[in-house]
Amino acid sequence: MQKPLTAYRQGIFWLLVLMLVFAPLFRAGNLPLPLLLLELVSLCILVLMLMRPQELLRLNAMQLVLLGGMLLLPLLMLVPVPAALWQQLPGREAFSEIYQAIGMDGEAAWRAISLAPYKTEGALWALLPPLAVFAAVINQPQQNILKLVYVALGMAVFQSVLSLMQYGGGSVGFLYIPNEFGIKAAAGTYLNRDHLAGFLEMLFPVALALLAATVGQHRFDSVQGAWRKRLSFLATAKGHQASVYAVIGILAVLCLVFTRSRAGIALTMLGLFLLLLVFARRLGGNNVYGTYGTVIAVILVLTVEIGLAPILDRFSMDPVEDARWSIYATSMQGAVEYFPVGAGPGAYPEVYPYFQPVGIDAFVNHAHNDYLEWVFDGGILALFLVLAGLGLYALGWRRLWIKGRWRTFRYVQAGAGIGVFLLMLHSFVDFNLHKPANAIYFALLLAVFLKENKEEMALKERASGKTRTRRLQVPAASVPVVQQPRNGVSLDDW
Repeated sequence: MQKPLTAYRQGIFWLLVLMLVFAPLFRAGNLPLPLLLLELVSLCILVLMLMRPQELLRLNAMQLVLLGGMLLLPLLMLVPVPAALWQQLPGREAFSEIYQAIGMDGEAAWRAISLAPYKTEGALWALLPPLAVFAAVINQPQQNILKLVYVALGMAVFQSVLSLMQYGGGSVGFLYIPNEFGIKAAAGTYLNRDHLAGFLEMLFPVALALLAATVGQHRFDSVQGAWRKRLSFLATAKGHQASVYAVIGILAVLCLVFTRSRAGIALTMLGLFLLLLVFARRLGGNNVYGTYGTVIAVILVLTVEIGLAPILDRFSMDPVEDARWSIYATSMQGAVEYFPVGAGPGAYPEVYPYFQPVGIDAFVNHAHNDYLEWVFDGGILALFLVLAGLGLYALGWRRLWIKGRWRTFRYVQAGAGIGVFLLMLHSFVDFNLHKPANAIYFALLLAVFLKENKEEMALKERASGKTRTRRLQVPAASVPVVQQPRNGVSLDDW
């Protein structure tokens, strides 16, 4: 039974790899054909999962409620109701008059609750990739999840290198891809540089978390010659790994600066500070650099923060900063008018022109605030899902934060949690989660963060059980012998 299950999970694993590699390559999946391919792959993943319903049971009750609620919302909005009842729903009066003016019978027809049913149907299909990624990653073993994290970091390196080459070559370079505002900024394969910033915001904390895990878990039992051993650590295999993670983190942060995204640079500063709070203490003790490691980490982070502060004021720019507050105010007006039903998922660009102020002469396709747009579209049910999601995230930190020594996967979970938090904050001033690639990577990191760490608990229980048995079997006068791991593999490498 074990072999088919392994092959089954490996099949899902490779489909996840395909999605992670493909999603950012073509305008972050924000084109019809790339989005269609992502939806087809997500359907394959969901079909494979439904072939083994017990796999879905690995999700806890709150996660199942959230996933079910997110799918149920657009489905409910597509339910047809009599026109007489439809006219009584909040905000439908003006549209009823429009339908009558163009010759539609307002009394006899049945209409979907959504004001833009075809947009709501598209929003339902666009939900499938991130939801499939979240459900599938939760069910993968830790080894496969770490491989998926490495794939994500590889895509972060690709986007960073491409973006920096674009910035250096300018608009005349062959690598240049015109961005949304036509300004010189690092955008990679994204149409909007702010969305590339959101992509990198999620991933640079994971790279630095792996750096902290590689450095923080190495320990020395001998005090004599400790500094020589600490310096020689950089020449070991783990030292080389630490260097790679450091390069990935620095590269992502550097690219974030050259995106010239005000929110991206500010959240990078916040992310570095949060990483300092979470990991600096774990670089102390009797590990590689002892207490000096904590001090050095604090100095490095503060130096970077001081260097980024003037860049935030002089180098970053926001072309829609002046109009954003007007968009917020009028979007809030629309959300209140359609509350508690909402206009329908995906209906915002079709409905917002009804509220758009005269001073904004451009087409506004998003509210530049994911939460506000969700409530505009989904009403009270969307508000409930947002609050429940925030509660689930907070509970994830409570379960993750344990005393004692952390293993590598727990470091990665903490880094993923910080990356998720940064994009959640960025969503207050942009629409990153309406972009398929960023939504997929957000779902990946959220699943990593919420993954129940059963393997680590089992290893702890097994180690404590072996220790008790060994103590009972060894005579009191004898000297206890520490059992070495077989084949040179430690528990940290599981």
